[in-house]
Amino acid sequence: MFRIGLMLLVAVTAFDQMPSTGQAAHSSDELTAWLDTRFSDLWIEAGAEPAAVDDATFLRRAYLDLLGTIPSVATTRDFLADAAPDKRKRLVEQLAAETKSAAHLSRVWRRIMVPGGSPNAFMAGQFEPWLQQQFASRVPFDEFARKLLTAKGTANFGAINPASNAGPNAGSPVAFYMAVGNTPDSLASSFSRVFLGVRIGCAKCHNHPFADWRQEDFWGMAAFFAGANLTGQPGAEVSDNKVSKIKPMESDKEYEVRFLWSDAAAKVPDDKFPREVLADWMVSKQNPNFAATIVNRVWQQLCGQGLVPQVDDLDQAPAKQRAQVLDDLAQQFADADFDLYWLIEGICKSRVYQRPSEAPEAVSDNPLTTHRPLKTLSPEQVFDAMEQALMLPVARGDQSPRYNGQRDQLIGRLNEATSDAPDQFRAGIPQALLIMQGALTSNATDLDESRTLRAVVDAPFLESAEKIETLYLAALTRKPEASELERMRTHVEGQSSRDDRRRAYAEIYWALLNSPEFILCR
Repeated sequence: MFRIGLMLLVAVTAFDQMPSTGQAAHSSDELTAWLDTRFSDLWIEAGAEPAAVDDATFLRRAYLDLLGTIPSVATTRDFLADAAPDKRKRLVEQLAAETKSAAHLSRVWRRIMVPGGSPNAFMAGQFEPWLQQQFASRVPFDEFARKLLTAKGTANFGAINPASNAGPNAGSPVAFYMAVGNTPDSLASSFSRVFLGVRIGCAKCHNHPFADWRQEDFWGMAAFFAGANLTGQPGAEVSDNKVSKIKPMESDKEYEVRFLWSDAAAKVPDDKFPREVLADWMVSKQNPNFAATIVNRVWQQLCGQGLVPQVDDLDQAPAKQRAQVLDDLAQQFADADFDLYWLIEGICKSRVYQRPSEAPEAVSDNPLTTHRPLKTLSPEQVFDAMEQALMLPVARGDQSPRYNGQRDQLIGRLNEATSDAPDQFRAGIPQALLIMQGALTSNATDLDESRTLRAVVDAPFLESAEKIETLYLAALTRKPEASELERMRTHVEGQSSRDDRRRAYAEIYWALLNSPEFILCR
């Protein structure tokens, strides 16, 4: 019971491929300056002036957003001690250049592209290594989308463990087709949602009841995939032929290929296949919906909510809302040749990214708000943060939770309550109990098993206050507030024996790891 009480005590306080060198053709500093100027003008007009978060909060936020994990204690101490005025800018550029950044991006986009309710969501394990290869090679996003829209071949039946660090040839873009259903209608819905920010699925059987989409729109898009030899079964080959019409089952009507927002059938030249024509249109710099959708999704992942909050319903956004920032930023993204890292770096170095957080219900849908919503960590981020905080073994073997099944168990259980939006959290008692009482946390607070605790508790050169501070830095990437430190010191120093004092440190660390703050990106 004391552990639960202590946990609550803590909680209430608290189109050409880019070169492999990663050198961007456009400066992200210019984007940062544009964002700072644009938002400054808008904030002044709105009578608002946001503050910037402290260094510790920024450090944890940048690590989670760019690498998917938290920094080490040593890294945190060094960053907090650094007095250079450009240290935040340098941190963002350093993290974006790390190999782990591509791995984290692949997990983020796999979740965006293959929601948990997809027909064959387990096939996403085959898709993620291919995503990682694209991000590691810094493939421009229009080329990335084109590769996916025109993918051919097969994907192996079964899943690849993303923790296996699969090689550059692992995975397949075709796995995306299998994961979302591998039928013309499922692909029309998925590609429209992911890359154009529209949900046309409701127009499959009848005209959309709440939007302007008609059956002709839906099946016109589905017709682009009619010649891809799709069977709806994992393991089938995706190919191409010249078919450019589709006749839905139980329908007497045949639909020709047609782009969204068009009333006429699309022309398919003799030297191209329908999916190639669709790709040309979808990723064109003259298609504002493609660039705007990608920008809006990246903004949501980094800042908690999109510039247009309904990221899958961009077609429903008022023109005035899009005009505030999104449309101009989308044009800049297209002008920067769809360089995703340019976009990410520019946002992360800006003032708007560095706003303080509040609970989602306290944050307005207006992107000009002075606060951003708290974000919940994805299941993979929770594991990676625990791996860092607990100094778990990472080499292959039975002792490594990354490879012995503990990672899969944790992520699987947390997946049961994962939301599609980063500012929403739906976990319940099973997920909470898994973190509180699971093997990872139990070992983390076992003085004979925990690397972090042993390193801190048995350090003869650290006083009790310094040990408590180190535990806070390891778990929460910040130093304890004065009131927190006083309460924790009183608890530790009030124990009558050395063994009891050592156990008190373990209880403190257990409480920190189980506090809401640990699973939030503040």
